[in-house]
Amino acid sequence: MTNATHPGGALLRCLPIDQREGIALPDTRSLADRLAARDTPNPALWAEVEAELRRPIPEERLNDRAIESYAGVLMLAYRFGAERPRFASLQTYGDAFANCLRFADWARRKGRLVPLAQMIFCLCLIDPDHDVTPMLAEAISSQRPDGSFPARIGFGTADQDGAALRPTLAVLVALHMAIHRRWRAPRPTMPMAA
Repeated sequence: MTNATHPGGALLRCLPIDQREGIALPDTRSLADRLAARDTPNPALWAEVEAELRRPIPEERLNDRAIESYAGVLMLAYRFGAERPRFASLQTYGDAFANCLRFADWARRKGRLVPLAQMIFCLCLIDPDHDVTPMLAEAISSQRPDGSFPARIGFGTADQDGAALRPTLAVLVALHMAIHRRWRAPRPTMPMAA
């Protein structure tokens, strides 16, 4: 981020040009934004990513936004399934997986479809062999007759408006990830007819 685009950049412009040199402002972008802006994150940023993925979010602070932020960092760390990250600590994988399970449980209890779909995607990233079928079944059972998905988990027959776009895309992406991971497994061998 340049000093000109930083909120404190206006203060720097008040200084004479020769005094502006060497003043660095902190990067105020979110962790996900900073991770997305780099092809290969520097060690300090990668350590911050690992710390974020290992940190449990207290139950009282769990909400759609907190889960979306966590999912964004995890998805970017895995480059949306293009590669498996090399974390410095193997515990990062386990802690991230445990967080995702807890967040998925929270989404199911609260009836929130988008966080559930995000956690299905993340669980498939971390462990492609993890059985997400019960979560997918719960998400898919919420589909409306017009093909869309609501923001809240549950049966309904009413057609929806544009507000259904986000949950519909989230469920479709989660379903694609679960199926895509299964396609990449070795094909079963067919017995030869004698």
